[in-house]
Amino acid sequence: MDKIYILLLLILITSCKNQTEFKNRINQLQTQNDSLKSELKKYENKYVFDRVMIKHYPIKGSQVKKGTKYYGEFVFVSDVRDDFVMFGTERDESKQGFEIKNPITLKTKKGDSGAYRFEIDIVNDTTNLIFKPLLNNKLSLKHQNAGYNGVIISDYLIVK
Repeated sequence: MDKIYILLLLILITSCKNQTEFKNRINQLQTQNDSLKSELKKYENKYVFDRVMIKHYPIKGSQVKKGTKYYGEFVFVSDVRDDFVMFGTERDESKQGFEIKNPITLKTKKGDSGAYRFEIDIVNDTTNLIFKPLLNNKLSLKHQNAGYNGVIISDYLIVK
């Protein structure tokens, strides 16, 4: 019977020690969490980007061949749902400055991560691709991202 009491006493002492360790660990994690929350508050209303990624690439196995339809994506990250991209294949010479002739409005869909899909018919040996991001997000326009608003970005396809 004494052995049972001793065993129970050992279990009780051990469990008290574990509870103390758990409480100390919980307090340590709570302090760390509070510290991280205060750091994150500094960035709550800001976009922080080391760089903006701009990329054009073919999708759906598209090939650049005369007489075929070309499918591509123009990726402009940072991706904000309010923003859109004007797209075309020709420059409008009748307007002052660099404008796109008969532009098409490209929009992202939820989950596309900044990808603006487009398709064009390839009719010449070279085809210009002209993109003009237009930012509408108020927070983007207040910060550095505003520098990309209305910038003309071009690429071209060459028939092989």
